[in-house]
This record gives sequence, structure tokens and C-alpha cells, in this order.
Amino acid sequence: MKKSVIAILATLLSACAVGPLVSHESARTVGKSNHELLGGYGQTGYVFKWNYGFSENFDLGLQWESLSLGIRGKYAFFNRKQGWSWAAALGAGKSVGGTHYYVDGIGSYMTGSWEPYGTLRIVQVTTDPVEFRSTSTGQLSFAIASTQYTYGQTILGTKYWFTEHWWFSIEATSLFSLTSDLRIGNSALFGAGFGYRF
Repeated sequence: MKKSVIAILATLLSACAVGPLVSHESARTVGKSNHELLGGYGQTGYVFKWNYGFSENFDLGLQWESLSLGIRGKYAFFNRKQGWSWAAALGAGKSVGGTHYYVDGIGSYMTGSWEPYGTLRIVQVTTDPVEFRSTSTGQLSFAIASTQYTYGQTILGTKYWFTEHWWFSIEATSLFSLTSDLRIGNSALFGAGFGYRF
């Protein structure tokens, strides 16, 4: 499994055109005129995020990861301080050699200090064709045969709120292909982050 993760990351680094690979975000918004900052790290590299609450139910933000930079908007259809919240997000951005667009469906459940969340993400990428083979075995691990491809992600994680403002999150993400021109090895990617809301 470790070799699969390394192969996927090496391929993504060589392809240089992917959407955001992490979330660290629940369905709840940050609140009108509030800010949220996040710094994180994991198998996909580093991530820095900033979100701003334009209204009680709508956030706009920036996301900078090892492989991509983009903007996103999130709207919460149900935005509860305790219990279930549901939201959708749209994002767009660039990476070296390509661009990406994506849509998220997000659900979360706030209970006490814990806030587990799940995200289903669909990503459309435009890039140059690329193929990656393992340097030790020569086996094909990841191949992109066209200049446009679509992949999906399932993201499961949880936030733990130390205080009203500070939180820690851990999550796992799994990628899957939605086009025949893209093949992705089966593997989960893990990461963690610290956030501050003010």
C-alpha cells in the first residue's frame, strides 16, 4: 500500500495538474464577517486555507496546496450549531500545467467538541497527457491519455474543537477515476491540520 501511495503522489507531481486533494472542512460555514485559517500537512503535502463568511450561510475562500491553488465558494443549506449540517461548494484553480474545476457535496454532524464530516468531490482537470511507471518494477501506476479528465474523491474526517476558535482535524481521502483516459491505483491518503476561526 505504501508503494501505491508513493506511486500516486509521484504521478501527481509529474502530472502537475490536479484539483485540491484535501478538505479539512465541515458543512458549517464560518459565520458572517468571520475568518477561518488552516495549516495542514499529510501524504499529499502541505495545505493552507482561508475562508471568509460573506453571510451566515455563504463562505468564499482560497486554498493553496502542494499541487494546486484556487478559490472556492460554499453554501450551507442546513447550517446548525449542533446536529446535522449540509452544504455544497464550487471551486476553480490552477496548477503547473493545468486548470481544475470541482463541486463538493458536504455533510457534517456537530456533537460536543467533535465534528465528523464527509465530502464527495467531482473534479474536472485540463492538462497535458502523461504516463507514470514504477521505477523499480516498470508497472504502469497512473496514466492520462487525454488533455481532459475527470476524477472523484471521497473524503472522511473529523474536527475536534479545543475552544470556540481553535480546532484540529484529521482526514482520509480516496481518489477514483470517472473517465476511461485516467487510471488511478487504489489507495487512501491521510492528512491533519490546525485551524483558527475569528
